[in-house]
Amino acid sequence: MSITKVRWHYYIAGAVFILLGLLTLRYPLEAIMTVGFFMGIGLIITGLDYFSAYYFFGYKRFILIGLLDFIMGVYMTFQPGVTAFVIPFAIGLWLLTAGISRIGVSLWLGGAGVRGWWLMFIYGIGLVGMAVLMVVSPLTGAPAIMMLLAFDLIASGIMSVIEGYMMFHE
Repeated sequence: MSITKVRWHYYIAGAVFILLGLLTLRYPLEAIMTVGFFMGIGLIITGLDYFSAYYFFGYKRFILIGLLDFIMGVYMTFQPGVTAFVIPFAIGLWLLTAGISRIGVSLWLGGAGVRGWWLMFIYGIGLVGMAVLMVVSPLTGAPAIMMLLAFDLIASGIMSVIEGYMMFHE
């Protein structure tokens, strides 16, 4: 494969990422519903994979796991709005645990006499605050998650174009 062809792969991938990022910015609620839909498809495939593992290896526990994955996948595929509603709760719980952990570590660092411990404490309080907002108002949290995803996609696209230019420029 020539260098020019490789460079164009980077350019095309970058353009696709930028386009997906811009579409996510423009349609954040639709984007999160699409994420829920694809998560459902993934669970259906995983459930079928567990069924095949039972068939080939005979592990009975794979039937239950496969059935649960399959049922959850079908539900998520045909009810992507419910999945979109749950995603902010999951991220909110993650932010809550991260915030509480940072608060605990910062207090320990403060007790050990480490300077600047209060910065981590304030950051932990901020994470707990964001977690509460995500859980209390998932309709606000979902678009915020999609905005972060959109900016990540756009940045990835820009970096792909720059990498293609820098690495393969003749």
